[in-house]
Amino acid sequence: MAVRTYDHTKVNIALNGVAITDFNGDPTVTKQGNDFEVVEGSNGAVERARMVRKLYTVTLPMMQTSPQIDAIEALRIADERTGAGPYPFAITDLNGAYVLMGQAWINSMGDATKGRATTARTITLDVYADFAFEGA
Repeated sequence: MAVRTYDHTKVNIALNGVAITDFNGDPTVTKQGNDFEVVEGSNGAVERARMVRKLYTVTLPMMQTSPQIDAIEALRIADERTGAGPYPFAITDLNGAYVLMGQAWINSMGDATKGRATTARTITLDVYADFAFEGA
């Protein structure tokens, strides 16, 4: 059995050319919906329908002091005011074969906690995938 090593620094995330690196936690990528919808009839027969799902939700828990938050907020404002989005988006994992490339828009900038201790500011993106390979 081979021993493999995962290195989080080999995961690259970019939104409109801005490298996103200032994480306070682990980013997550979730496909919106299943690849197939299944119906079971009253007689036990089963049929399935292939769904073409191209939407993903990406959550980015950011350091509250990150200037990358300002860059993402500027994109959100430009999209809100002028319809400048969606923006080019990519995740590539050089540890394996995971790739997600497409167009993204900012769904939420997350809650800004302004207290004594720092907490993650979780930004949520919706991504329309032009290309996805969800391997290792």
